[in-house]
Amino acid sequence: MIDENGFIKPDAEETEYPDTSNTVEGYVPPETPPTTFSQSEGHFPPTVQGYSTPSPQPQPARRSNSGRVFLVWGLIIGLLLGSVLGGILGNYVVMSNPGTFPWARTVSATYPVGTSGSGTTIVTTEEQAIENAVKIASPAVVQINITSVSQNPFGFSSGTQEGLGSGFIITSDGYVLTNNHVVENATKITVMLKDGREFSGKVVGTDTTSDVAVVKISGTNLPTVQLGDSSTLAVGQKVIAIGNPYGLSQTVTTGVISALERNVQASATENLVGVVQTDAAINPGNSGGPLVDLSGRVVGMNTMIYQDAQGLGFSVSINTAKKVYNAIIKDGKITWPALGIQGATLTTSIAQQYNVKASQGVYIVQITSGSGAEAAGLKAGDVITTIDDKSMTTIDEVLSYIRSKNVGDTVQVVADRGGTTKTFSVVLKALG
Repeated sequence: MIDENGFIKPDAEETEYPDTSNTVEGYVPPETPPTTFSQSEGHFPPTVQGYSTPSPQPQPARRSNSGRVFLVWGLIIGLLLGSVLGGILGNYVVMSNPGTFPWARTVSATYPVGTSGSGTTIVTTEEQAIENAVKIASPAVVQINITSVSQNPFGFSSGTQEGLGSGFIITSDGYVLTNNHVVENATKITVMLKDGREFSGKVVGTDTTSDVAVVKISGTNLPTVQLGDSSTLAVGQKVIAIGNPYGLSQTVTTGVISALERNVQASATENLVGVVQTDAAINPGNSGGPLVDLSGRVVGMNTMIYQDAQGLGFSVSINTAKKVYNAIIKDGKITWPALGIQGATLTTSIAQQYNVKASQGVYIVQITSGSGAEAAGLKAGDVITTIDDKSMTTIDEVLSYIRSKNVGDTVQVVADRGGTTKTFSVVLKALG
C-alpha cells in the first residue's frame, strides 16, 4: 500500500523475508523464523521512513563511438593521401626543374624505343639512370674465352694457353665487337651470353691499328646494344663499364670521361689514336667490353689501362669501332688515311728554338716521302693552324681528325710559314 508520503510499505498481512538479491549463486541462507509483533506489546519493527527496496534507475544512454571512429580513420586516410599526393607533386616539381634542386642529383637520359634509333628522354635520378642503362646494355655483353698456341722465344709452339675477354653483340644475327688483342692468335673462340648460352665464334676481321676485331657467332634474335656517338661526349660525363674482369662475369663499374682524343702507345709498334680516357675501373678481362652512357648506349670499347696507375683506363671510341666494322664487313679490312707528316704540338721552347712566328698549332718536323702533304707543298718548319676550318692546337687533334676521314679525301690545311699564312689542298693517302 502507499502511505501519505508516497512511499510503498508492506501490507499488514505480508510476511517479510530477507533480501536474497545479493546472495551468492547456489547459497541459501538458513531460515529464520519471522518475528511477529503485536500492537499490544507496543513494539513495531524498525523502519526507515521513506526507504523502499531500490529499483534500477534508468542510465543515460551512452553516446555512440562510431562517429569518433570514423573521425580517426578519416584523419589517418587523409594523412596518407596527402603524403602520397605531396610526394608525387614534389617529385614532379623536382624532376621538372632539376637545375633548381642540385641536391636531387637528377640527370636526363634518352632510352631507345624500337629500332628506329629515336627514343624517349626523361629526367631521373643518377642512380636509377645507371640501373636502367645496365638493364638495357648488359644482355648483349658477352664473355669471350679463347684458346691460343703459345710460342717460345725461338718461335716454336710450346703448348696451348687459355685467355678471356669481353665483347658486345651489335646485330641480332650475331656480329660481335671486341679487341684485336683479345682474339689475336686464337685457335678456338667460345662466346658466352649473359643468359648462359654458349656459341662458337669465328674471327671475321681485325685491325691492329685501332685494336678492333669483329667476331661472328651463329644465332638469331640475339640481344643487341645500341651504338652511340662518341663525338658528343664531354669531359666529366658519367659512364659505365661492363665486362668480365678476371672472369667475374657481368661486372659493372662507374666513372666519368676523364679526357678525349688521347693518343696512347698500345705496343712497341702501335699507337691508339683518339681514344677515350676514363676513371671507371678496368681490369684484365674487361678488354673488348662496352663503355656505356646513362642512356645505355655504347660510346667506347674498353681496351687498356696504365699498369701501376689508378683510374687511368682507355677505350676505343665507338665511332672508330663502327668505322672499322663497316670496312671489314664491306672490304674485309680497313685502310687508314694519313696526312704524311711527323709533327709536335707547338710549345714556347719549340717556338724559341726554331724562331717560329705562330703562337699555337702543330709544328711539322718532317714530311713523309711520297705523301699527300709532300705533293701539296707542305714543308718541315711549317706550323699547321687549321684543317677544314677546324682549329688544330695539338698533334693529337690533327691525328684524330685525319683518322676520321677516308683514303682519297681532300682536306684544306692552313699553315704558318715564317709569319705568312698559306693554304694547301692535301689528298690523303694510305697510312704507311
